[in-house]
Amino acid sequence: MFWALYIFFTICFSYFISFYFNKNLWVFCFLLVLLITPAQIQTGESNYAPSVFTFIYNLSLEQEYSLRPLRPLLLSLPASFILIWTFLIIRKKFF
Repeated sequence: MFWALYIFFTICFSYFISFYFNKNLWVFCFLLVLLITPAQIQTGESNYAPSVFTFIYNLSLEQEYSLRPLRPLLLSLPASFILIWTFLIIRKKFF
């Protein structure tokens, strides 16, 4: 339930920010992927949280200097940009 609300408000937030930048698809997808990409809270458990917020929490409150929560972003950000780029190329050629 909490993930559904979080995803809904993240989509709204990303849309409003991209609307501010003239409905830029790159900004919308960057913010969406950045804010929604999940990471495990602790190894060996199946609890997930948004990776950016987990990293900030670990850095500021637990003082754990690990880049482990940001690992999923290394996969999801380039993959999303490649998919957006491919979508835009196909849209230009066929539509």
